Amino acid sequence: MVVTDPNLFGFFYDRVQQSAAQRGCSLAEHTEFYLVSLLVDFLRTRKLVQSGGQRVDDRPLAIRLLENALGDPRARTRELKHLADSTLYRLGFFAGSLTRRSAVDRDYYANVGMSAYRHLAVLTGSGFGREADPVFSELGERFEECVDLLADVKEDSKEVTDSDVLALYERWLATGDPSIAKRLRAHGIGLDAGGDSSH
Repeated sequence: MVVTDPNLFGFFYDRVQQSAAQRGCSLAEHTEFYLVSLLVDFLRTRKLVQSGGQRVDDRPLAIRLLENALGDPRARTRELKHLADSTLYRLGFFAGSLTRRSAVDRDYYANVGMSAYRHLAVLTGSGFGREADPVFSELGERFEECVDLLADVKEDSKEVTDSDVLALYERWLATGDPSIAKRLRAHGIGLDAGGDSSH
C-alpha cells in the first residue's frame, strides 16, 4: 500500500470513519483513534512486524502469551500490547495468507488477539476496584469488527489484484458478510442474490 497524503493520521482516520459508517459499526472515539494510530505507527515504523529483531510470528502465539504471564508487570503489559496490536494488524491486512492455510489458523489468531486485549484492559485499568481500560476492553470485545475495519482500509487504500480479490472471496465464503459481497460485486464478481453465503 502506498499512501501519498502527507497527513497520515487524517488519511487513515477518514477511511476508518467511512468503513465504520458503511458497516453501521459505532466504536468509541478513543478506540477509533487507537486504530488510526496503529495504522500510522505500522506504516512509519514496521514495528508490528518485528520486535527485538524477530518477526512477531516466529514464535507460536501461545508461547508468547505464556511468557507474558510470567514476566515483569511492565514488560508483560508492553509485550501483550505488541502481541494484541500485531495480531489485529495481521488479521486485518494479511488475512489472505491465513485463509489459504486453514480456518483454524485464523480463529486461533483471533482468539489470541481478543484474549491479549482483554488482559490488557485489566492490567492497565484504573480507579477503585481496577476498572478495566475502556479502549482495550472494547478492542477485546469487538475484535472481529476492528479486524473488518482494518481490512476495509486496506482494500480502500490500494489497487486490488487478482489474488486480493480471491482472498476477499474466500473471506466472503467463510463469513457471508454483506459488505464483503458489495466490494466483490464492485470488482465484477457475481454472487448469489442478496449476497448471502450458502454455508
